[in-house]
Amino acid sequence: MEISIAAELVFAIGVALFCLSLWFYGRVLKRLLAIIRKPSAIWTLPIAGALLLALGALFHFIPLAIYPQLDPSRTDQLMMICQNRTMEAGFFLLAGVISIWAGWTYTRWTSR
Repeated sequence: MEISIAAELVFAIGVALFCLSLWFYGRVLKRLLAIIRKPSAIWTLPIAGALLLALGALFHFIPLAIYPQLDPSRTDQLMMICQNRTMEAGFFLLAGVISIWAGWTYTRWTSR
């Protein structure tokens, strides 16, 4: 199986930029919470989302070492790839959900 280096590089750059944007989102949320005088730790949720996103990217790159010598008859290799892809998707989902939850909570507080 061939690995597209260009596609993997674009993926890595995209994940890094998204992690950076989540970090900035958390920092801005911290300042906005100070403006409305609502001491809360929800600003840490987008930063935790950035860490989960980076962890998910790590699980994306682990199977790339197996792809060049992938043998379809080796079910243990295929199972490991499926497990890594499931962990990757789970971390991406969790990162998105907790980031949206932080924004929704802040919006609910300021809309009243």
